[in-house]
Parts: sequence; C-alpha cells; structure tokens
Amino acid sequence: MATYACSDFHGMLHFYKTIKEQLKPEDVVYFLGDAGDRGPHPWETIKAVLNDPQFIYLKGNHEDMLVNAMGHGYGSAWALLRSNGGKKTCEQAMEEPDWKEWKAKLADLPTKATYVNTQGETVYLSHAGFTPSLDHQGNLRWLWGEDLFWNRDHFLDPWPEDEMFQKAIIVHGHTPIPYLLEDIDPTCQMQEIEPGALWYADGRKCCIDCGAVFTGICVLLNLDTWDEDVFMSDPFLKY
Repeated sequence: MATYACSDFHGMLHFYKTIKEQLKPEDVVYFLGDAGDRGPHPWETIKAVLNDPQFIYLKGNHEDMLVNAMGHGYGSAWALLRSNGGKKTCEQAMEEPDWKEWKAKLADLPTKATYVNTQGETVYLSHAGFTPSLDHQGNLRWLWGEDLFWNRDHFLDPWPEDEMFQKAIIVHGHTPIPYLLEDIDPTCQMQEIEPGALWYADGRKCCIDCGAVFTGICVLLNLDTWDEDVFMSDPFLKY
C-alpha cells in the first residue's frame, strides 16, 4: 500500500485519470483541494475526485467559493467565484438535478488531515498550508476557517523549535510554485524551476501546487518515501 498526495487539478481531468491509472487498489491519495475551475473539465473533475473512494478529498478555497455561490444567484459569492475562474463550474453544477446534494457533499469536505508515515514523520496536510504551533495545553494549534483555504502569510515563518515538530512535515497546495518562489527566493527565474514539488522552510514544508492549468505540470507525492511522479501535458491557460 502506498499513500500519496496531489493537489490543484483545476479542471485538468486528464491528470486525475493519469494518476488513477497508476494506483494499485490498496493505495490512498490525499487530494488537497481545488479540483475545479479554470480548466477544460472543472465540474467533471470535482465529481471524479469526490466519488473516488481512493481519494481523501480536502476542501480548497475554490470548493469553498463554489459552495457559497451555488443557489445564490448573482450576488457577491457568485462574483468572487467568477473572478477566480469558477463561472463554468458553477453553471455545470447547478444543472445537476440533485445539485443540493452535491453542494452538501462539498460543504462537508474536511479541511485538514494528519498522516504518520512509515518513517515515523507526522505529515500535516491542508490546502493552504501553515506553520505549526502549540496551544496552552501543548497540543497542535491548527489554523481555523478560511485560513486553511487562503493563507499565504506563513511562507517565511521560522520553523518552531518544539520537540514534537522536529519530525513533522507540512504538505500543501493553493499557491502555484512560481508564485511561492517569488516570496521565498525573489532572485529565482522561471526557467530555473524544476518540474515537481517545492521543498522549503529548511525542508519542513512542501508545496505540490505546480500550477497545472498554466504549466501543464502535476506532481504525485509519495508521503512515505517522498518520491515524486511528475506528469506533464500542454497547459490550458497562460500565466
């Protein structure tokens, strides 16, 4: 059995299909959100991931925007989703006779997960990522609410010195790697970026959002071995 993570398909259904073909029946994939919007097959991609028992689907900001927009006409929630490439997704979702059931499923998606890998490392998974800290009782303090979908303020945080985080890894999506690199290494040039995941924060954080719809790149990360399978195709949009 292998345990993987991938993220941010953004309507690139062929990446889901490619990964699915590679999986063994006992394998598990944490999908870290943003299955729809922007790409050529947004709603179909959401349904494929949501209906697949091998995929543990975590909510991203695009799923959250879609839930807020479904059934609410042309208000502010619709405007936010549309400005983020979700017009086609929402229109297709609302064509479903049982769209309220789909909306409920998306609303109930978990926002975070924890996985202890075969090396004894604790892997914290969410869409946007975060820097771990302890509450007053000495337990992990997760971010709450929309911070787990939208947060981009943690990239330059120092890694905590608490003992429980010395064998911890944060895996997230949300921010395409070229944009993340602008924050952590402004001198990096686009042509220097290697396809695949980006490890940063002294190797404690790993971003797996390759900007698939813009770059044509998607990565499947093995959470036990940290091996990467990188898939490439033609991009659908331009940066």
